[in-house]
Amino acid sequence: MALLDIRNLNIDIRTPAGDLHVVDNVDLTVNEGEIIALVGASGSGKSLMLQAITYLRKENIIFRADRFKIYNEDLLQMPSRRRRRVIGKNFYLIMQDPRTCLDPTMKIKEQLYEVMPKEKWYRIDRKIRNFITNKRRTDAIATLHRTGIKEHRRILNSYPNELSDVECQKVMISMAISARPKLIIADEPISNLGISSRLQILKLLDKYNKNEHTSILIICNDLASIANFADYFAIFYGGKIVEFGSRSHILNHPIHPYTASLVKAMMIMEDPAKEFNEKEYRLARVPDFAQMPVGCPYGPSCKYANRKCNKAPKLTITKTFRYFCHNPLGKEALFEDDQD
Repeated sequence: MALLDIRNLNIDIRTPAGDLHVVDNVDLTVNEGEIIALVGASGSGKSLMLQAITYLRKENIIFRADRFKIYNEDLLQMPSRRRRRVIGKNFYLIMQDPRTCLDPTMKIKEQLYEVMPKEKWYRIDRKIRNFITNKRRTDAIATLHRTGIKEHRRILNSYPNELSDVECQKVMISMAISARPKLIIADEPISNLGISSRLQILKLLDKYNKNEHTSILIICNDLASIANFADYFAIFYGGKIVEFGSRSHILNHPIHPYTASLVKAMMIMEDPAKEFNEKEYRLARVPDFAQMPVGCPYGPSCKYANRKCNKAPKLTITKTFRYFCHNPLGKEALFEDDQD
């Protein structure tokens, strides 16, 4: 069943020089229990799209969509108060900079207790209130331990400014698990962590996905870090999802040239014995939204571009892929030697 269903999502940013179109006709569906990775270079509009989905928008951002549903409830037709309740109940957003999201005036234990489902402890007889308070603390400690935090006493009694960036990130993930949402939206949750901590967090999220059947939508600009984590990959470039497919197809048979460049870069990093060719594995820069190229946004960086690329490619849907490209690649594209 589709937990989140969005069609033709468009986002504009109002600037003194005019409106910038930064997200273009994005379709996104997240089913129950799925892990979907949104992969692309920094500055391509991924984080802005997720903030719009959760309605964490600023006044200068214009949000438009033909469909925006959670469990077939149309959020576009809801009053703002009810929409906030539905999003707050079903979603939990882990931001890229956790320190700015934690309340600097509250200790960590208070913030962890606040996100726990109240029906577990709130409506009870006063005679057992102390027992429930201890139960909340026990649950908070257990959640912190699951994210790799061992000094739980210090963490629980600290304010966010007293913790490191890594500790703040793990606290945010602990809060997400404690809230028990239907969908965890994680914006670069492992970007500030070391290799061992990255593996620990990804294993934790994967285990939580399997045990609780919680869907996860994760943003990452490093394909190698989450290559074995996500079930499906949405490749994001220039404000568009240029390709969407399963893990095996994206990693072994990419259709879009930009996807192929990401996979090639991952392969060369995993094989240190292979000679590095900077020209061959150089990734494309994110286009300037104020000066977007005519037609395909990837055209100026694509070695397969031709005259057809002067027009925007249409969506092509197959049994295993969705992609925007005039010149889809074959499987041999991953292994061919560039002669440029």
